[in-house]
Amino acid sequence: MDFNKILELHLSSMKNKDLAAFMSTVRLDDVTLIMPNGTLIRDKVEFVELHKDWFMDEDWALDYEILKTEESAEMAYVLTAVNYKDCDEKGNPVYMNYYLNLIFRKCGEDWLLIHDQNAVYSK
Repeated sequence: MDFNKILELHLSSMKNKDLAAFMSTVRLDDVTLIMPNGTLIRDKVEFVELHKDWFMDEDWALDYEILKTEESAEMAYVLTAVNYKDCDEKGNPVYMNYYLNLIFRKCGEDWLLIHDQNAVYSK
């Protein structure tokens, strides 16, 4: 599958909370995730469980804008701006804007995510 199709599948599966489609775009044996608070996740079981719990949460929604993409024969980089809406434990709305940096590696015929980094910003 070409890179743009994998990117669209990855982002839309996140937005639509489709865990199976999302995981089909990730190289679990080589994935790194950096959360907005700086937490580093490199364990594939922890990565899967975090996303499974997150996708099951019905309170949140997000929109994104692709700001930049770079693609070479073996690697691709994407920078997106994400507008995230959620609720805290008391049901109060929570809004967060963050940059989402994604790095994909060409693995055979597929492009798979190997790095996901989030950085909160103020509008």
